[in-house]
Amino acid sequence: MMTGFILIGAIATVLAGNPPARLVPPAPPEDLPAVLAADPTKDADMAKRMLMDNGVPAELRMRAVKSLGASPILVLLDAIAKCGGTCGATRDLADVLVSLAAEAAKDPAVLERLTKCAQTPEDPAYTAALRTIAAMPIEQRPEALKGVTARQVSIGTIPGAMQYDIKEIKTKPGEILEITLKNTDTMQHNLLITMPGKMSEVGVAADKMGDTPEGKACQFVPDMPSVLAVMGLIDPGKSGIFFYVVPQKPGTYQYVCTVPGHWRMMNGKIKVAP
Repeated sequence: MMTGFILIGAIATVLAGNPPARLVPPAPPEDLPAVLAADPTKDADMAKRMLMDNGVPAELRMRAVKSLGASPILVLLDAIAKCGGTCGATRDLADVLVSLAAEAAKDPAVLERLTKCAQTPEDPAYTAALRTIAAMPIEQRPEALKGVTARQVSIGTIPGAMQYDIKEIKTKPGEILEITLKNTDTMQHNLLITMPGKMSEVGVAADKMGDTPEGKACQFVPDMPSVLAVMGLIDPGKSGIFFYVVPQKPGTYQYVCTVPGHWRMMNGKIKVAP
């Protein structure tokens, strides 16, 4: 069954004012078994595919990262930039990067690159860089980014009611939210963040997908520029986490479940104000 996914590059485009490049990762490649069986230390081309292809375990991605350059973190940042939020590995690359935060804090060249990414909202690695810096001890962070934090927001589901248990989130422009969706219901749910006033059109588009294999394959996520970020389908009894950088433009954004038939009741507001 599917679980939630994080879309770092797509989230970064929110601050740049552009629509996300692709919010639903592609399916794993048909030759995935061959990719998984390869030795990244002996096959650079396969190592590069291990970074970018969907369906590669995190530990194998880490082996590939370490085989491709003297600085794994710079390799990761290059891969995230190449992904640009469009490849299946975007979430995993960011997670591996964050896991190397302690190592990153010791390398001046890496810190300089991370700082530049974290100060450039249109950079595909923007959110991943902010997450990595937030994972460092405050005293090891770059001076300009010592105040970086991610506010934790937990959203649950009300069993049998087709509703989130939180209806409103108040936040500030540019704030980083670490959003956890806990599905205590008996059916799958997702969570999409939409542009102000666009929730209904996104919900109607999702309804038109119907409860079909094709709709489920894209996790009932309409391919629309008014969809800013996505937490994919979460199975009953499971949780998912994604990071969201709040847009700089104040307003009332909305989050919504787009499983067909859910959106009219299962939604909430993100109020952005200075």
